Amino acid sequence: MKTAITTKISINTMVKNAIKSCLTLSIVTLGMGYSAIALSAETSQSNTVGVKADVERREVLDDVLDTENFEVGIQGGLMSIEDFENSPWISAHLGYHISEHFYVKARYAVAEGGYTSFEKLANTAPLLTDEEREMTYYGLNIGYNLLPGEIFFSEDLVFNSVFSFEVGGGNTEFAGDEQFTVNLTANYRVFLNDWVAWDLAMSDYIFDTQITGSSKTTHNLTFSTGIAVYF
Repeated sequence: MKTAITTKISINTMVKNAIKSCLTLSIVTLGMGYSAIALSAETSQSNTVGVKADVERREVLDDVLDTENFEVGIQGGLMSIEDFENSPWISAHLGYHISEHFYVKARYAVAEGGYTSFEKLANTAPLLTDEEREMTYYGLNIGYNLLPGEIFFSEDLVFNSVFSFEVGGGNTEFAGDEQFTVNLTANYRVFLNDWVAWDLAMSDYIFDTQITGSSKTTHNLTFSTGIAVYF
């Protein structure tokens, strides 16, 4: 009887020891797994923080208009007066920027008509006097900035720019007469800084005339460039 009881106690003791061993092994295994995960995360974080992009930085001139709503400019170029040759074109304008996209511009310009082909070929008196050949235009346009962007003069020299379109009307005095004129203008501006811009423009001044004997609508193209100051 004692032998059976002793054997039963030994078996219970062995089972308990086996259970304790399994629990200890499980805890050690979990601890090792947690340590491995923590070490892996720490290594990954260390590698992420330690890597720096080897990118060469370049400075870009980023001047834009902020509080400068008014604009004053002067332009010079060439005007092709229909039937009256090409003429030097000088203009001045005053503009106001209503918003980021819209602006209004008042313009005053002068040019001088040349001689028609008829005057050059026929031995007749000139159609116009010198005073009548002087052309004067004044009018008001509304403009819309279509394509703001940048222009690269070199790898390190970049300026802001904008392409805009203008439409408006005014009055043209030419050949002793005054005619209502429709003006269409495409304008490209390069901002040298936040208060000076270089202008490039192409315009069409459309008005009716009867100088050559019959009434017709003339298209008078102008190519010009100049400087505008913002304040």
